[in-house]
Amino acid sequence: MEIPTNYILSIKPKGYLTQGLSHCGAFSVKAILSAYGLDNKTHPKNYHPVWIGKLTGLTLGKNYYVNILKSYGVDSEIKTAENLSNNERLDLLKSLLAQDTPVMVRIGNGYIHSTKYNPILGRIFIHWITLWGYDDRKQIFYVYDSAMLKKHWSKNNPIGNTTRTYKEILRDWNFGKWHPLNWIVIPKNFVYIKIKQN
Repeated sequence: MEIPTNYILSIKPKGYLTQGLSHCGAFSVKAILSAYGLDNKTHPKNYHPVWIGKLTGLTLGKNYYVNILKSYGVDSEIKTAENLSNNERLDLLKSLLAQDTPVMVRIGNGYIHSTKYNPILGRIFIHWITLWGYDDRKQIFYVYDSAMLKKHWSKNNPIGNTTRTYKEILRDWNFGKWHPLNWIVIPKNFVYIKIKQN
């Protein structure tokens, strides 16, 4: 498949929400389900299947979010792009988006309610975001980041509430293997959840 030079998904979430200190994965899941017309929870935390998740945002098991998506009929799988080159990683993300499917990406979050990047926080905080399109000319992905405060949202985006450059996505995506909180989930870098075409 030839990858287009830009692509915006034909589906998008009905709205973008801002999280508190946790539940980023549940916010990402809600956005995906909303885009497919399957969102039926008032708050993202209600997608957690167990009470500890609802209270804290804690997730256990490699397929935690995959199983939630599948329970709503959205076929998906968790994968890693660890063994690819940076160019191959970018092509992978773009090819998935060009199939008109969002991509859920686990990153290190160095922003934490800000637009200024903090490299120390970027190696500490685990975070999930979703990608909704890209543009090769601008070298950006269109992103929904639930940790970003509304006052920092990109107002002119065709989709998502912010953008990240290709370089920023590669930097933030390179996160996981060394982090102890990931050892019981998926101890690899460049982790993503692929939505399969239905």
